[in-house]
Amino acid sequence: MSNYPLLLCKHIKNNYFKSLGNLLDIGCGNAMHMWLFEKLGYEVYGVDKFFMLTELNPYKQIIKKCDLEKDKIPFEDNYFDFIFSKSVIEHIYNTENFMKEAYRVLKPNGKIVIMTPDYESRYKDFFEHFEHVKPFTLKSLWHCLEYFDFKNVKVEKFYQLPFTWNRPYLKFIPKLISLLPDSLKWKDEKQSKHRVLIKFSKELMLLGYGEK
Repeated sequence: MSNYPLLLCKHIKNNYFKSLGNLLDIGCGNAMHMWLFEKLGYEVYGVDKFFMLTELNPYKQIIKKCDLEKDKIPFEDNYFDFIFSKSVIEHIYNTENFMKEAYRVLKPNGKIVIMTPDYESRYKDFFEHFEHVKPFTLKSLWHCLEYFDFKNVKVEKFYQLPFTWNRPYLKFIPKLISLLPDSLKWKDEKQSKHRVLIKFSKELMLLGYGEK
């Protein structure tokens, strides 16, 4: 595993959450981010649709099964200080249930970070992932957070290149690289091995932040 996930969790902690508490990972998958946030001092919990995944990781006692299309998140109102969700909301048709439940279980003044592909830079390949069902732009994610009553909303286009995070003056590098042909993103014809710098200069994420 690369050190990117740890660097991302540290970035979220230092620049958005800014303190410790209990944290819910919505759509936690294999619990990698849970494990890393715990290392950074958080009390971690998770929900995920696929029960098999939750049985195969060390957090099964605090990961609960939840289909975000229709289920209530199985925690009490006003329970969490922080919510983190990466690459999940674009898989959900029922955005209303996702957002209302996230708001419900977050404490007053709690903080949420949602990350999702930036459709403006990913429209060519977004629906090549058959499980992607709902794209977001910077404006639509901003409106989504505000519509469901989050305050102090911020949304940014986010390069998955750590050298740009705290040195915005270096963003000219991926902007220049993004002008290269798309074919150069890949090392092989099957497009199974990518060139990290080129791929992530072209394919941005959105990072949305809000407070209850």
